Amino acid sequence: MAGKSNPPNTAAPKGAGKGKLSGRTIGTFIILMPVIAVLMPSCILLALNLAPTLVAFAVDRTREKYLTITVGLLNLSGSLPAILRLWTEGQTYEVALRVAGDPFNLLIAYGTAAIGCSIYLTLPIILSSYYARMTTMRLRILQDRQDTLNEAWGDEIAGERPPRID
Repeated sequence: MAGKSNPPNTAAPKGAGKGKLSGRTIGTFIILMPVIAVLMPSCILLALNLAPTLVAFAVDRTREKYLTITVGLLNLSGSLPAILRLWTEGQTYEVALRVAGDPFNLLIAYGTAAIGCSIYLTLPIILSSYYARMTTMRLRILQDRQDTLNEAWGDEIAGERPPRID
């Protein structure tokens, strides 16, 4: 073992790749820039309508971004009527600003974002209540079954039993 030596550590330091753009990022940027340039009125309209999604993204500190996904998808679906109106009336800056300033379109886009936020806030409460009830019901069923088995086999086999949930 005296002749063997450990190879030098060739791994890059932990912070070495930060701050550099990857090929994927540059490729996405190259593809998106012409699309954004051609669809600029649509981008302006979407930027105004998707403001609640940006707020949700800024507020959501979880790794999974469930708030952003919930608010974003419903906000995007509420923005579709405005986008379709823009595309049918002609994709110009004048039409984009007129459609963006329409209170009905903003009400739909922001209202669906509010629905997404309320779903995000209420669904965990509803589901936890549901699962707590289901668990209690399942526990009662198992305890009834245990009582039946205890009657059939006797107390000496059952041993010490935990307290009953009622």
